[in-house]
Amino acid sequence: MAGYQVVATSPGVCEADRRELAIWGPSHGSLIDSGPDGVSFNFHPLPSGAYCVSRTTVAGEEYSGRGGGQVYTQCLIVPAEELSRFANNPFAVLRAALAGGVLEVPRQLPSRLEPMQLVGHSAAIDSSLLLRLCHRPGPQWLATLVQAALSCPCVVLAGSNETEHLIAGLLNCLPPECRLAFSFSTGLRYSPRRPFRIVTQAGDPAELRQAQRRPGTTVLDLSQTPPSEFAPIDGWGRLIEHVLKTGQVSFLAAQFSKRRFELAIDDLPALGLQLMEGFEDHVLPAKHHEERRAKEKIAEQAGPSDWLDGLQRAHAAHRRFRGSATLATPGAARIAESLPTDDHELLEKLELLDDLVFEAIDGKDEALAELRETWPKLHEELGDAILAESREQYLHRALFIWQGSIEPGGIREASRAIAALEVLTILFDEG
Repeated sequence: MAGYQVVATSPGVCEADRRELAIWGPSHGSLIDSGPDGVSFNFHPLPSGAYCVSRTTVAGEEYSGRGGGQVYTQCLIVPAEELSRFANNPFAVLRAALAGGVLEVPRQLPSRLEPMQLVGHSAAIDSSLLLRLCHRPGPQWLATLVQAALSCPCVVLAGSNETEHLIAGLLNCLPPECRLAFSFSTGLRYSPRRPFRIVTQAGDPAELRQAQRRPGTTVLDLSQTPPSEFAPIDGWGRLIEHVLKTGQVSFLAAQFSKRRFELAIDDLPALGLQLMEGFEDHVLPAKHHEERRAKEKIAEQAGPSDWLDGLQRAHAAHRRFRGSATLATPGAARIAESLPTDDHELLEKLELLDDLVFEAIDGKDEALAELRETWPKLHEELGDAILAESREQYLHRALFIWQGSIEPGGIREASRAIAALEVLTILFDEG
């Protein structure tokens, strides 16, 4: 009768975390599904640096006489090092807790809880879950959810009775190092006391309109078609879309098993572009084998190596790229090593492409506009076999620009980074 509060803790819970749990704790009427089977799984950070992984259920009748069920939340306070053992996936922690029987509702409220140790560990990705979500709601919707979650402060999911699986799928589409930034609730009503990053919403139209009016909030109604404004546009969103469309989730599993300790959310667009080529090698090995064979055939027809040395000197790196060991040699100079001497027209096209790409990456709007217009024709005339190495060099250059666009204070210079990403979007878009 004294109000909703934390009624029992184990000795290791500090006072700052206890106060935070009281603020975030759901109260009467908080569950979207208030029936006997209503449940919500929740996740958010705590002041101590640990994280709260919780389950909210209905446990008996509400005791104040207002009617309805009593809202009962059990919280696991998980240190960051323990979460990493479960691939920073709160759902994996909950599965381990449920399997160990530590989330059973006691018949009487205890006055003190004992610390517990969860056994086991978790794989970096739940492949079966992602393959299921590829079937429904489908790759486009899941990639849209990833793009919206990376772009918006708060995402509200509506129009689906499988929001728990969707949120779990979203986490599985993110590297483990980035998952802890996404607090969520699978079944609690909105409250400003609980600023989750990913939440769900009942299908009531009035509540949806109210959610859409909240500042910084994006509503995704899964009963409709994916909104175009959140179509995958950056490197990470595009990578996820391609992976899900092909069903090759094993590629994500292999990449997520690699530890990238300094990886942050802002690094995902560039990492996505970097991994795109590796994904093509993973999915289309036959295609790349044919491309490599085509290059070897061109080299075999080229003749003795003495004229190759001369050709390489004649088409050395452009002047603006000399003196920097971190920058890759432009595509035309590298590909010149495997072209006949009399194919001047081909070399001129490659050099034109070099000029347009590197000037556009350096921020020249006229070059970007000309590249957007010229690229489809050059792509068709030159073919993937010849352009493969050029694309690799352009990718290295764009990543260098991205990594070098950090200004003092850790803020990324947006104009330089965006220019590099726009160029790669043109060159790597297979749609």
